[in-house]
Amino acid sequence: MSTNQMQVQRHAPIREQVAAILRNAILEMRLMPGQLLIERELCEMTSASRPSVREALRQLEGEGLVESQNGRGTFVSVASPELARHVYVVRAELEGLAAELFTLHADADERQRFASAVKELAAAVRDAEPDQHMRMLRLKNDVYEILFAGAHNPVVQQMVETLQRRVHQLRALTLAQPGRAEASVAEILEIQEAIEAGDAARARERAAAHVTQAATIVLSILEETPNPFST
Repeated sequence: MSTNQMQVQRHAPIREQVAAILRNAILEMRLMPGQLLIERELCEMTSASRPSVREALRQLEGEGLVESQNGRGTFVSVASPELARHVYVVRAELEGLAAELFTLHADADERQRFASAVKELAAAVRDAEPDQHMRMLRLKNDVYEILFAGAHNPVVQQMVETLQRRVHQLRALTLAQPGRAEASVAEILEIQEAIEAGDAARARERAAAHVTQAATIVLSILEETPNPFST
């Protein structure tokens, strides 16, 4: 991302612009989990004032993306095993429900876009170069965005969008594990097969199983290493 793209544009509340810039930097791992956030550097990154940066950090703290530690400053949040466990329990239910609803309600165009996104993800994983995990993560997010939108349930979509910000860090961690990207694609293909067959119950079961498998991997990593991103 260029410097101009990261700078504040004068057409929306400054706090929201700054929060969006910092949120994207966190989700794209340009601000790493566990990293100390220095106000002066954030001001330079966003071309915003310290009060605007502080307001944005308070907003991101409410979203669970950063955390303030008394006397130490504000850091990019690192998911604990306990938090990850809670997140994956909810994620399994929501993604399973979304897959079921997509099977029941998605139109032909949404089904085609979902199939195309899965195909693109599979090709990217098959032809991946080393250190391409972030690209695969973006493509996987595209698959999920189509799935959630095609569920045609605004409440589920809103809940999922909030959860996705917490899941993003954990999903990046799992995809970086040897063989996980390939296994993940195979699991998503099973979801797609159930959707194409019109089997809503199986789509739900496969989507939930996909999340459960990811949870097993990420929890084992977090329990062994408190901040695996720092190693």
